[in-house]
Amino acid sequence: MKYLNIISSLILFLLLLSCEQEKIIWPLNNRPSDLIVVEGMFTNEKIRHSIKLSKPFLEQNEIPEVATGANVYIITDDTNPEIISTNESIDEPGLYLTDSIRAVANKVYTLVILYNAKEYRASATQPPVEALDPPLNYEPVSDSTYRLTFIPSGNSPNYIKHIINWQSTLNCINSDSCQALQIFYDLKNIDINEQFKPEQEQVVFPEGTTVIRKKYSVSDEYKAYLRGMLSETAWRGGLFDVYQANPPSNLSEGAVGFFAVSTVLTDTTVIK
Repeated sequence: MKYLNIISSLILFLLLLSCEQEKIIWPLNNRPSDLIVVEGMFTNEKIRHSIKLSKPFLEQNEIPEVATGANVYIITDDTNPEIISTNESIDEPGLYLTDSIRAVANKVYTLVILYNAKEYRASATQPPVEALDPPLNYEPVSDSTYRLTFIPSGNSPNYIKHIINWQSTLNCINSDSCQALQIFYDLKNIDINEQFKPEQEQVVFPEGTTVIRKKYSVSDEYKAYLRGMLSETAWRGGLFDVYQANPPSNLSEGAVGFFAVSTVLTDTTVIK
């Protein structure tokens, strides 16, 4: 039996030595697609809201082709329906802008897109948002610089967008590089790939910086989309990746992306 094991191990070793490595090149699917990509947000802020239409990437790092010439509008679902029209931006083709208007609670908003003789739809409602917990959380990096820190709060999923600007400080030499955007997602999930995500670039700013916080409410459908989007972007490359796929969408067949309606709370802090 001892000799049989030795002979078996020797045969296996010789077989491994005889194996040759062969390079396999998997062909990419570069076939044209009729899909359109939709990025749309409607909030309680009285601003010009935007719907961005583009086409899927065919190659890595490719600049997406925009979808121009579409008819885009939003309809309210109530006894007296309101039609909110959009106009395509001249400076940024593929970006469709409403007039200055705000979303109202307890209404269903339906996005309608007519493009290349096809119709795409998505409906969403505006969930409430919990209060912004004061004060803004930040900590020193050195004697004269700071960075934001993330502390979860409340019970509802949300994300907070921080618009950081230190253009008016003495530390700003080139005004183009004296501003930044940082977003903290608080989806109330426990995701292993979020816990072990790659290190993110830190935003460091000096005293006198102005930080505008915008807290967005997130519906259950929007939460699923954001989780999928983060798994494909900010969380990818960590210890626990997921299989690549399109995030969940609330759009009808033939379109990907998401149309969200959100409640937003805003405050401003000057770093001291």
